[in-house]
Amino acid sequence: MKKQLAENLYEYTLKNEHLEVKFLNIGGAITKIALAEDNFSENLVLAYDDPLQYLDNSMFLNTLIGRTSNRIKDGKFDLLGRTIQLDLNDGPNNLHGGVDNLTHKNFEVLEHPGGYLLKARLDHQESGFPGNLDIQVAYVLEGSGLVVSYEAVTDQPTIANLTHHAYFNLSGNLKTDVADHQVEIGADFIAEIDGTSAFTENLLPVGVTRFDFNDMRPIVAPHYEGGYDHLYVLNGKNPAAIVWDPASGRKLTVTTTEPAMQFYSGNYIDESTTFENGRIGEIYLGACLETHKIPYDYASQQLNPGETYRQETRFEFTKGDPVTE
Repeated sequence: MKKQLAENLYEYTLKNEHLEVKFLNIGGAITKIALAEDNFSENLVLAYDDPLQYLDNSMFLNTLIGRTSNRIKDGKFDLLGRTIQLDLNDGPNNLHGGVDNLTHKNFEVLEHPGGYLLKARLDHQESGFPGNLDIQVAYVLEGSGLVVSYEAVTDQPTIANLTHHAYFNLSGNLKTDVADHQVEIGADFIAEIDGTSAFTENLLPVGVTRFDFNDMRPIVAPHYEGGYDHLYVLNGKNPAAIVWDPASGRKLTVTTTEPAMQFYSGNYIDESTTFENGRIGEIYLGACLETHKIPYDYASQQLNPGETYRQETRFEFTKGDPVTE
């Protein structure tokens, strides 16, 4: 189903007996995820109060991300023996592919088995990246899961590292923040960051620190206070992450083909943003689980003509016990 919200702004709906998902052509931004058990009335993602705000989406709310994900230190990387200088849009760094990225793209949206296919091109030299990159992303419902599958091809050697920047809040319609949501992440290391939030390329063991989510615990635990905007190097365990809201019993299970995940607890959300139903923004209002390749491992991201970049992540929504068999 397709609904026009404004000029050149359309909302599409996927729905089955378990789940309803709505998204926009701009950025592929997800505006709603709701369970049949809640009569499809409890939104489990943040959504702007004014749909036009998705046209100027500075917080990347619920959009597709690329041509690269996360931060590239100093906006520089080496490719085939030469240094590529990118645009800087996050202090001294390149974030999520620079100013010209998928968040602001007007996707072509086509019907696809079980959902929709979103297609866009990032042009040669947009934000400094070489090569025309043709991207297609499938949003498909499988039972109670939303499967996001990515493909990309290029006409010149380049790098590609795509992800999704959904902000989840399982309380439903933003009844509470996510500080008391319980999280489990299958990772033994995080990547060290410098004062600009760029990566030093050193790995730090999570050990018995506030970064250890190998056993499920609250996002903001009494003895581990502080927000998160950190890269977790996944240990190959699937699910890669579980988020559970004890108050509602809702659970999000994340499985992925990717080796890393940026866990962001909404540290910078504030009252300057108004969300659905007039809800004023505040810290920890939503959490992101951005699965992608290790941002500073450019060899793993290199894409050449004749090759196809692929990535797949599944977001499963259920209610019940947080323990996964």
